[in-house]
Amino acid sequence: MNVAEGHHSRSFEPAEDLTPKAIEAFLRQSGWKCEEVREGISSIWSLDQADASIMLPYNRRFRDFRARLFNALDVIADVYNIRNSDELELKIAGAGSDILLLRADQATINGSIPLDEAKNLLTGVSVMLMAAACSAIKPSASIPRRRPDMAKEFMSEEVRMGHTLRGSFVLTIYARHADGQVEELPEAENVEASQESQPQIGTYSRRVMETLSTGLEASKELLNDDPAITLEEAVQHGASAEMIDSLGNMSQHPGLRALDMAFRWSPAQPAPAQRVASRVVLPRPQPERIEFVRDSLKSQPVAERGEIIGHVVRLERPEGHDSGIAVIDGYVGKSRKRVKVELSGESYLIAIFAHQERRLVVASGRLALERRSWWLKGRISLRIYGSLK
Repeated sequence: MNVAEGHHSRSFEPAEDLTPKAIEAFLRQSGWKCEEVREGISSIWSLDQADASIMLPYNRRFRDFRARLFNALDVIADVYNIRNSDELELKIAGAGSDILLLRADQATINGSIPLDEAKNLLTGVSVMLMAAACSAIKPSASIPRRRPDMAKEFMSEEVRMGHTLRGSFVLTIYARHADGQVEELPEAENVEASQESQPQIGTYSRRVMETLSTGLEASKELLNDDPAITLEEAVQHGASAEMIDSLGNMSQHPGLRALDMAFRWSPAQPAPAQRVASRVVLPRPQPERIEFVRDSLKSQPVAERGEIIGHVVRLERPEGHDSGIAVIDGYVGKSRKRVKVELSGESYLIAIFAHQERRLVVASGRLALERRSWWLKGRISLRIYGSLK
């Protein structure tokens, strides 16, 4: 075998590129039942409503491994009416990952684009994801030079690039969920369970991808000549100077009409809030507008604000007073904290409602440690998780 034969690029091959572990995660997530396991060799899975069963092989050293895996994938494709390998890859890999499909809407030559443009797209999506990873921890108009460790860890360990898809030029970016886990939060104390199931908080990877979606929507609005959103509101939704800059760099090519960004959400995580878009189409922005918005964001004062997502576990208010203290137990980025915040008026009523109904809340302010207790200080924002206000 010569070098050309051994190192040429190739298209997606399900039997080579989908691991038994990924297929097993998909089967489990999709309601298939494991009937039998031969440790390290194979397992038998069935789906009664489809009158289907498969044998999933594990050991690639066996001569019939590829044939068995092909057969299993053929059955899966038939059950879900999947007609091409690209969709099969997304269906199975999406069981444990959120997926971003970034399409450069433009004319191509034989399905190709200039190398410099491909480089801009890859660099841009990396910058965009890092900006979202930082904003998911602490929204900021301009991302600090020193990135949080959890954001760097997310980029190095959880983000992967899949095969490019047909259809103009489509980048496939996976954001993996570690072990498919949902982060558990404490329930409100001394409150009877609500009849209606309440939203859960997803993994940090899910929160980054949600922030990317809302940040892109906010950035798109800012890039309009007459935006219906303030800079401060856009920042709280995930927009930043770095995200705007990355969109400008990815849109440089003269033939580009739009950036079409679609999200496929892993069913292993709680469904995104209604405000989180599954598709954002950004028409090619004017360079002058990119520069104006980016510079406006960079000139914004750096607000040392922290955000906690969790449950109101305790309320303390002296009789006859309008203000009181709410104690929120939840996550600041990946860190679990119990945070106190002084509230009054409508904010305190929101806290009462959230406590009684066991609803998740999002509170932001300046995070400070005082006498061994964490507090939110300064200008406080409190809302029910999933709502904009």
